[in-house]
Amino acid sequence: MTNKEKFLKLVSEDDTMTLKEVEQRIKNRAMLRESQKIALKVLMKLDRLGWTQKDLAAKMEVSPQQITKIVSGKENLTIETQIKLQTILDVPILASYYENKTSEIAQPIVTV
Repeated sequence: MTNKEKFLKLVSEDDTMTLKEVEQRIKNRAMLRESQKIALKVLMKLDRLGWTQKDLAAKMEVSPQQITKIVSGKENLTIETQIKLQTILDVPILASYYENKTSEIAQPIVTV
């Protein structure tokens, strides 16, 4: 493809769906942040318990691959999975919204 053809493709009037893709990424950003927070909680708790991901998979009755997806922080977890994690690991998974609000309230207000 020549430079001219590349340029014409970039400025074409065809709908490239770029804006929709960007909007979708922004929309998913919050979900990814929550997934990453959950992954961190799970990994920290596994470390404290001295468990492997394989141990957690056995307790949750899921495949080790499912646990790998959870701890990667890129998995959109079902409520059922979140409740299982919360119950087995005794960590507040579903309360992250309230944890964030509490930490915001607890921070001192600085005026200049």
